[in-house]
Amino acid sequence: MRKLGVVRNISYKGDVLVKASFAPRVGEDVLDARRRPLGRVRRVFGPVEAPYVTVEPYREPSLRVIGSDVSVEVRE
Repeated sequence: MRKLGVVRNISYKGDVLVKASFAPRVGEDVLDARRRPLGRVRRVFGPVEAPYVTVEPYREPSLRVIGSDVSVEVRE
């Protein structure tokens, strides 16, 4: 598991916006701070040094996720 970044906001469509520390692959599973599945990476955008990631959640996200750390499951 590798720390992806910090949740910044939830869009009006319900997607979770993450300020990432690296650019993950589209489709990777994202886990919350308690290692529970949050969703999948839908889109990576922004500058290469500090990308943003849009996560399509598996279920409607709570506002409590804003400000929390999220991780990705590292596939080899």
